[in-house]
Amino acid sequence: MRCLDWSAVVAAKTSSSPCVVVHSQRVVSRSVGAMHYGVQVGMRRRHAQGLCPDLEIATYQPDRDRRAFNTVVRAVSELVPLIEVNEPGIIVFATRGPSRYFGGDEPMANKIVQALRSSIVADSQFGVGIADSRLAAHIAAHISAQNTAKAPFIVEPEKTKVWLAQQSVRVLSEFANINRETVSLLERLGLNTLQDVCKLSESVLAGRFGELGVELHRLARGDEQHPLAAVAPPPEHLCSQVFEQPIFDQQTLLNNVQAMAGEFSNYFAQHGAICVRLVIKFESETGSYSERLWYRPQGLTARAITESAKWQIESWQIKDALVRIQLIADEVRTDTARQLKLWGGVTQIDEMANQAIGRLTELLGSTAVQLVKWQGGRDLQDNHQLVSASHFQPRQNESNVSDMKPQWRGALPTPSPSVVYFEPQLVKVVDKDKNLLRVSARHELSAEPAQIIISQQSYKIISWAGPWPIEEKWWDTARSRRLVRLQVVIEKLMPDGSQQVQALLVALEHGEWSIAAIYG
Repeated sequence: MRCLDWSAVVAAKTSSSPCVVVHSQRVVSRSVGAMHYGVQVGMRRRHAQGLCPDLEIATYQPDRDRRAFNTVVRAVSELVPLIEVNEPGIIVFATRGPSRYFGGDEPMANKIVQALRSSIVADSQFGVGIADSRLAAHIAAHISAQNTAKAPFIVEPEKTKVWLAQQSVRVLSEFANINRETVSLLERLGLNTLQDVCKLSESVLAGRFGELGVELHRLARGDEQHPLAAVAPPPEHLCSQVFEQPIFDQQTLLNNVQAMAGEFSNYFAQHGAICVRLVIKFESETGSYSERLWYRPQGLTARAITESAKWQIESWQIKDALVRIQLIADEVRTDTARQLKLWGGVTQIDEMANQAIGRLTELLGSTAVQLVKWQGGRDLQDNHQLVSASHFQPRQNESNVSDMKPQWRGALPTPSPSVVYFEPQLVKVVDKDKNLLRVSARHELSAEPAQIIISQQSYKIISWAGPWPIEEKWWDTARSRRLVRLQVVIEKLMPDGSQQVQALLVALEHGEWSIAAIYG
């Protein structure tokens, strides 16, 4: 089950109001109302507001989304036992037992849809997909969610591989957490569909991509993302804990879960394996219990198990004391190792940095620690993106990363600015006659820039360079963008009577000048 843009569904004041959820000045989720205005995920906040002036802006709050999704989880769990919740907006469960109970996949899916209609906002995009593999089921649910009739999308049994073969390789990044750069490389190699990937042997992909190549081949042919590992289950004292005195305090319970999770994860680490799917079960003194599956393809760390347990307790909403906790490993896979280089490989400093990042991730959560990753682009705000530290693997043996970056046509020349504004500061750039500086369609200045007015104070421009134009997506009126940048050096008079020189990057967009960045 998938609900598209769940964060925007929760944050919107009404079901029909246009709303976006913004994180790092980028749109991470948008409502159906905002979608009608052409707002897309990944768009800048300022661009989205330009398309829809009445747009509601909400900040990204995972806890808010999780609490709101508990209503949906309870509605589905009444029909299907042992559901798996990876993130707010997505529920995964095995259909073999429920399908037999309801008389088939289609009747069971219709029951789920009816339950969702009463627990999800009517105008939201939600759908149910059924297939023989996890990847195919995610794609089917996405297709169902985009259907206005909200009809379930069911892939016929034993035909998943044939149906999956026609899908684009881009589904690997959207639904299987495969790096977008890897998917882009596959497309440049002419592998546009999963069928094209399957035509290559597994050994060929392994020779080109290593362990990732084996993973790509498994996904393309409809198998699970990682093979299972034969590891003996942990001892009973690591998987179950019974309390002589019932526990009422939630924090005390989570402290016990955290201690169990640490020993639980260390057991598999000592055996060269990681647990990717786990059953957490709580039992109360009255005999009631809560049981739920948790899945993470990169492995469930001690912190991830504790976060999952906290979410499960909050969604259960039981007022009785708890007497037992169980951690049951449902799926274990081999922890793949890295082949280090003979020279120029990982140093001790790299290992210490990775350990520090891993510790911070465990303390603050998987999405709290982020790293800056270069991705290229003409605009300074597009050159880099923030990615989760748990999903980012920096390439080794890069003594000079800047020399290895491809040159973007239309990008600013080096050196790069030291400060880039997410929200540019509005200014006025004028000529010697105090007229606002204009730029023609041929990117010609109306006159030489003479002064810049910042907060009603004028500064003399002693040097300038440019303009550096950007014209993107001119074929799409909703996403087209025309921007002109100018490098200027201004002269400031300090309180002590001395003069200070400062270099700025100013930009002209929609007829307004603004400071986009500062040099030095």
